[in-house]
Amino acid sequence: MLVVIFSCVISVVNFGGFYYQYNYPKWVVFDSFCILLVIYAIRSLPSIKLNVIGFAIGFLALYMLITLAWAPNIFESALFICRFLAFTLSIYILISSFSKEKLLSVMTDSVFYASIVFSAATIYERYWLGNAYSSSNFSPIGFVNYLGHVLNIWIPILVLSIYNKRKSLPHLLLGLISLAFLMHLLVESNTRGTILGLLFAEIIVICVILLKTKKVPIKYFSISAAFLGAVVSYSAIDELGFSKLETQLKLIQSLDTGRDKLFLNTIDMIKDNPYGVGVNNFEYIHQKYAKAGTEESSPYITELSILRTPYNILLKFYSELGFIGGSLFLVIFGLVFIQALHNLLKGDYIDAWIFMAVFSLYFHSMFSSVFLTPVSLFFSILLFSFLLSRRGFFIKSAVSFRIEPVFLCLPLVIFLGYLSTLKTVSGNLTSTGYRIGDTDKVQSALDMNPHDYFAALRLFDLYLIKERNAEQALKSLEHAIKLYPYNLYMLIRAAEASAQLGLNNKAEMYKARALAINPNNTQALSVNTGGKLRE
Repeated sequence: MLVVIFSCVISVVNFGGFYYQYNYPKWVVFDSFCILLVIYAIRSLPSIKLNVIGFAIGFLALYMLITLAWAPNIFESALFICRFLAFTLSIYILISSFSKEKLLSVMTDSVFYASIVFSAATIYERYWLGNAYSSSNFSPIGFVNYLGHVLNIWIPILVLSIYNKRKSLPHLLLGLISLAFLMHLLVESNTRGTILGLLFAEIIVICVILLKTKKVPIKYFSISAAFLGAVVSYSAIDELGFSKLETQLKLIQSLDTGRDKLFLNTIDMIKDNPYGVGVNNFEYIHQKYAKAGTEESSPYITELSILRTPYNILLKFYSELGFIGGSLFLVIFGLVFIQALHNLLKGDYIDAWIFMAVFSLYFHSMFSSVFLTPVSLFFSILLFSFLLSRRGFFIKSAVSFRIEPVFLCLPLVIFLGYLSTLKTVSGNLTSTGYRIGDTDKVQSALDMNPHDYFAALRLFDLYLIKERNAEQALKSLEHAIKLYPYNLYMLIRAAEASAQLGLNNKAEMYKARALAINPNNTQALSVNTGGKLRE
């Protein structure tokens, strides 16, 4: 029941006291869930036993810790390590504590009730309150692609839940209504990674079942049938003129992702940093390799947008952890997928639907930030827990190692709780303080978390515009640049601020750093022509 409650809450919770109202509170829910599970393990598990995957995870976590030595933003690195360990440990705890029958029930019930609550919340916000929506607030989950991350899991597991309890009329009706609404949202969002992932997964499953049984498995056509129905109904509604935000939908559907250029630039980044740039520090280094101002530029490298990930989970780990860490992650990633395929080949209809979810999730992770957002990560815990418990791990380990839970779990609870609280409170102070123009509040956020570059950047604006203190503004901006050394627009603003203060040598230094990233940037080239700071 507790897992179901968490699944419903994380699917809809948001709070306006943050710069981005969706992710911060959802991460709080995710962290709280993991912390409760880990505390449960301290009290209930006699030991933690490591197998092949466990050893690989341990070595990967150790290498993550090593990269702290050269990562620009060690706070974000440390928080990522804690969440990575909490994610993997939560899977182990669920497998060790519950039977596979119970895990199946928990997973299907969590998806069933979460999808209903999510659908009701979306309908309420859109059609009862009449709230406008765009790509950034497409649903209670947040950004349009974040919904696609979750639908990779929800749609196959919801179909499985409906099928398993098809004799219950309320469950059947609510499940079908929820499934129809989710498919409609999928068509509306045009999240290609999810659509293609689900359809390809369905094709693979149908082919495997056909080869195994020599019969056409009609029930596995349900996803394509539901998708086709959603396309037809959505088109009909659109033709009748009932679409409320046709212009916004067209903008969502016409997004030019530029993934191919991003991938190539990230490969250059990996070649130049064979040991990685530091765990979870892709964002802070990539602009050096983004080829800004050229036709090969990575997307979202502008003054008003940032690029947090390479939109490919493998490239993220290889760019941040180099060939050693990236290869360790690839081993773990591959073993889990092979387990899903092994279960499909040896198992029944349940394994088929699980494989669809896993394949769709993996496929989408090659083109998006799947596994890096709180809701998709939460439901991945439930999915992988059942997957790995279903038929036993396909590799039988000859060697295992036992750890007392308290030695691993207690430090994790302390560090994750502390870092998560620090980030949440700092983020709230920065957002609310900047909104009301309270410089002291934003300064306290930076004092609390000196690795919050966004707080330092907000302080720059407040000191410059509200306080009229250009010297303190430059100091705050330089603090942000230490954490974000290749941010083109921070460097340009620092050059302008230095020029205004008569610090010509410093202005030239920042100008040179900006031009090294983009030699043709007109703002950087014109810094010394008057030296007036933009406001």
